[in-house]
Amino acid sequence: MYGINKYILNQVRNDYSEHLSDFPYKIDCSMGSNPYGTWPGLELPRELLTNIALYPESDAKLKQAIATYYSKDVSLTEDNITLTCGSIGAVLALNRMVLNEGKIVLGIAPQFSAVVDDFVTYGCKYLPVYLGKEDNYKFNLKKFLAEMSKHHTSYIYIDNPNNPTGQIIPINEIEEIIKEAKARNSFVVIDEAYGDYMDTFNSAITLVEKYDNLAVVRTFSKGLGAAGIRLGYIIAQKDIINIVNKVNIPFSKNTIAEYIALRLLESSWLPETKTRVHKGKTTLLNGLKKIKVAHTADTVPISLLYYDKDDQRIDLSKVLEKAGIRAITCAGYEGLDESSVRLNIHKNMDLLMECLHEAEKLLP
Repeated sequence: MYGINKYILNQVRNDYSEHLSDFPYKIDCSMGSNPYGTWPGLELPRELLTNIALYPESDAKLKQAIATYYSKDVSLTEDNITLTCGSIGAVLALNRMVLNEGKIVLGIAPQFSAVVDDFVTYGCKYLPVYLGKEDNYKFNLKKFLAEMSKHHTSYIYIDNPNNPTGQIIPINEIEEIIKEAKARNSFVVIDEAYGDYMDTFNSAITLVEKYDNLAVVRTFSKGLGAAGIRLGYIIAQKDIINIVNKVNIPFSKNTIAEYIALRLLESSWLPETKTRVHKGKTTLLNGLKKIKVAHTADTVPISLLYYDKDDQRIDLSKVLEKAGIRAITCAGYEGLDESSVRLNIHKNMDLLMECLHEAEKLLP
């Protein structure tokens, strides 16, 4: 029809942001923003507003601040960084750089559904390696490498920490994947949207200098508590950054977002958040009986909750709704169904656990 991309015409999007339930909930644990909100010390000077009539100037100041932020663990320059519209904007730009019809895309299932939706628009062949319930959905490196061995010049996308499980894949396993990919002329994207919640030594940022087939995605939306400013970035070797800049949108950061990002990088909000997340996640992991939690890290606020009873077909999100909890159904995630949900911890853990215990009473 009118030359519109045929893959888009028939596409059914699984991005959970478009399928949120609308009901009078007691507690919202759906979206993956910082459970504790925005840094309380953030203020915007009035003079900042006088500049919004102008297009943003150089990105150099913010890029240098990002490089300095990671300087204890890795040596970066402005040439290693490009700014994007959130982490999703970063991944979409990288997809645009690499993908074409018939391209083999390797990933894991489940993983961030909005990115998988974008693969469809290119007519790619998406071949995820499934995380098995029998392993409590833990990532299996051996299985992933076995699938990689079947393909050459593929595109590999891995979110680490994983969305929706919240598990962290160890950096030595990530490096094995990148190394094997390079030998097979394949490009790797490590999406670290939730990377604030793991130590930098486990970040693929530490591998950028060593591998030219790697791009790492980061954002200000999660641990730094600024999902509303829609600001992310890509870290890679200079030649990759120069190429992705050809397909990235111009003026991909705005003046107000830049000001906020600079303040957040200097703040103590992330370490404060990480301490509170660890406490809240531990409460969640120790507080459930009937509902199971997939393999996860106790430092990452999201979890995959599931109800495992073979003779019962349960829509877990609907059960949680009856108990007043708004969560993300996993029916749209590859490899999962309505018996599981993604849940973000909440600043009011007492209320969350009270509602979860009420939900467990409703289960057979």
